[in-house]
Amino acid sequence: MGFDITVTIGALEKRESNRTRDRQIVPRNNSISQSAPDGRRAARADVSARARLREAGMNPFDVDLFDLSSTGFRFFSYSPPAVDTHLWVNLPGLQLLEAVVRRVDGTNCGCEFVSPLHPSVTQHMQTKLRK
Repeated sequence: MGFDITVTIGALEKRESNRTRDRQIVPRNNSISQSAPDGRRAARADVSARARLREAGMNPFDVDLFDLSSTGFRFFSYSPPAVDTHLWVNLPGLQLLEAVVRRVDGTNCGCEFVSPLHPSVTQHMQTKLRK
Protein backbone atom coordinates (compact mmCIF):
# COMPACT_ATOMS: atom_id res chain seq x y z
CA MET A 1 0.00 0.00 0.00
CA GLY A 2 1.47 3.34 -1.06
CA PHE A 3 0.94 6.86 0.15
CA ASP A 4 1.77 10.36 -1.09
CA ILE A 5 3.30 13.15 0.97
CA THR A 6 2.87 16.85 0.09
CA VAL A 7 4.96 19.48 1.86
CA THR A 8 4.48 23.19 1.17
CA ILE A 9 7.71 25.18 1.14
CA GLY A 10 7.26 28.88 0.34
CA ALA A 11 5.63 29.20 -3.06
CA LEU A 12 6.38 25.62 -4.13
CA GLU A 13 5.04 22.22 -3.19
CA LYS A 14 7.30 19.21 -2.94
CA ARG A 15 5.54 15.95 -3.67
CA GLU A 16 7.05 12.59 -2.92
CA SER A 17 5.55 9.19 -3.42
CA ASN A 18 6.98 6.20 -1.60
CA ARG A 19 5.94 3.98 -4.53
CA THR A 20 8.15 5.63 -7.11
CA ARG A 21 10.59 7.65 -4.99
CA ASP A 22 10.58 10.31 -7.71
CA ARG A 23 10.40 13.91 -6.60
CA GLN A 24 8.86 16.79 -8.44
CA ILE A 25 8.50 20.47 -7.67
CA VAL A 26 5.27 22.09 -8.83
CA PRO A 27 3.95 25.63 -8.35
CA ARG A 28 1.50 25.97 -5.48
CA ASN A 29 -2.07 26.70 -6.50
CA ASN A 30 -2.78 30.16 -5.12
CA SER A 31 -6.50 30.79 -5.30
CA ILE A 32 -6.17 34.34 -3.94
CA SER A 33 -4.32 35.89 -6.86
CA GLN A 34 -5.60 35.84 -10.41
CA SER A 35 -3.08 35.40 -13.22
CA ALA A 36 -2.36 38.41 -15.36
CA PRO A 37 -2.10 38.21 -19.15
CA ASP A 38 1.50 39.49 -19.06
CA GLY A 39 2.71 36.49 -17.03
CA ARG A 40 2.61 38.20 -13.65
CA ARG A 41 1.06 36.48 -10.63
CA ALA A 42 -1.80 39.00 -10.45
CA ALA A 43 -3.47 41.55 -12.72
CA ARG A 44 -2.30 45.10 -12.07
CA ALA A 45 -4.31 48.29 -12.44
CA ASP A 46 -3.17 51.88 -12.80
CA VAL A 47 -4.37 53.85 -9.81
CA SER A 48 -3.95 57.35 -8.47
CA ALA A 49 -4.06 57.64 -4.69
CA ARG A 50 -2.20 58.79 -1.61
CA ALA A 51 -1.17 56.19 0.94
CA ARG A 52 0.73 56.32 4.20
CA LEU A 53 3.77 54.07 4.71
CA ARG A 54 5.64 53.33 7.91
CA GLU A 55 8.87 51.47 8.51
CA ALA A 56 9.48 49.88 11.92
CA GLY A 57 10.67 52.51 14.38
CA MET A 58 10.19 55.36 11.88
CA ASN A 59 7.62 58.09 11.42
CA PRO A 60 4.96 57.48 8.77
CA PHE A 61 5.26 59.26 5.42
CA ASP A 62 2.86 59.84 2.53
CA VAL A 63 3.46 58.41 -0.95
CA ASP A 64 1.67 58.43 -4.31
CA LEU A 65 0.42 55.01 -5.41
CA PHE A 66 0.31 54.42 -9.15
CA ASP A 67 -0.16 50.65 -9.43
CA LEU A 68 -2.12 48.07 -7.41
CA SER A 69 -2.68 44.30 -7.60
CA SER A 70 -3.69 41.60 -5.14
CA THR A 71 -0.03 40.76 -4.53
CA GLY A 72 1.46 44.24 -4.27
CA PHE A 73 1.70 47.87 -5.29
CA ARG A 74 4.06 50.47 -6.68
CA PHE A 75 4.60 53.96 -5.37
CA PHE A 76 6.63 57.12 -5.97
CA SER A 77 8.94 58.51 -3.29
CA TYR A 78 11.86 60.96 -3.31
CA SER A 79 13.50 58.94 -0.52
CA PRO A 80 12.64 55.30 -1.25
CA PRO A 81 13.30 52.59 1.34
CA ALA A 82 15.90 49.91 0.64
CA VAL A 83 15.04 46.60 -1.02
CA ASP A 84 13.85 43.92 1.48
CA THR A 85 12.64 46.58 3.94
CA HIS A 86 9.45 45.58 5.76
CA LEU A 87 6.89 48.33 5.97
CA TRP A 88 3.21 48.88 6.69
CA VAL A 89 0.91 50.59 4.23
CA ASN A 90 -2.38 52.26 5.02
CA LEU A 91 -4.55 52.15 1.89
CA PRO A 92 -7.71 54.31 1.95
CA GLY A 93 -10.44 52.44 3.81
CA LEU A 94 -8.32 49.40 4.77
CA GLN A 95 -6.40 48.32 7.84
CA LEU A 96 -2.61 48.49 7.95
CA LEU A 97 -1.10 45.92 5.59
CA GLU A 98 2.43 44.55 5.87
CA ALA A 99 4.53 44.63 2.72
CA VAL A 100 8.14 44.12 1.66
CA VAL A 101 10.04 46.35 -0.77
CA ARG A 102 11.02 44.13 -3.70
CA ARG A 103 12.26 46.64 -6.27
CA VAL A 104 13.58 50.20 -6.31
CA ASP A 105 14.10 52.00 -9.61
CA GLY A 106 15.11 55.58 -8.88
CA THR A 107 12.05 57.12 -7.24
CA ASN A 108 9.69 54.24 -8.10
CA CYS A 109 9.33 51.37 -5.62
CA GLY A 110 7.61 48.02 -5.97
CA CYS A 111 6.28 46.23 -2.88
CA GLU A 112 4.79 42.80 -2.26
CA PHE A 113 2.05 42.26 0.30
CA VAL A 114 3.01 39.69 2.94
CA SER A 115 -0.59 38.38 2.71
CA PRO A 116 -2.21 38.95 -0.71
CA LEU A 117 -5.47 40.87 -0.85
CA HIS A 118 -8.68 38.93 -1.42
CA PRO A 119 -9.80 39.24 -5.08
CA SER A 120 -12.99 41.14 -4.18
CA VAL A 121 -11.02 43.63 -2.04
CA THR A 122 -8.51 44.08 -4.86
CA GLN A 123 -11.24 44.70 -7.41
CA HIS A 124 -12.98 47.20 -5.10
CA MET A 125 -9.76 49.09 -4.40
CA GLN A 126 -8.74 49.13 -8.07
CA THR A 127 -12.15 50.51 -9.06
CA LYS A 128 -12.16 53.07 -6.23
CA LEU A 129 -8.61 54.31 -6.94
CA ARG A 130 -8.53 54.00 -10.74
CA LYS A 131 -7.07 56.96 -12.66
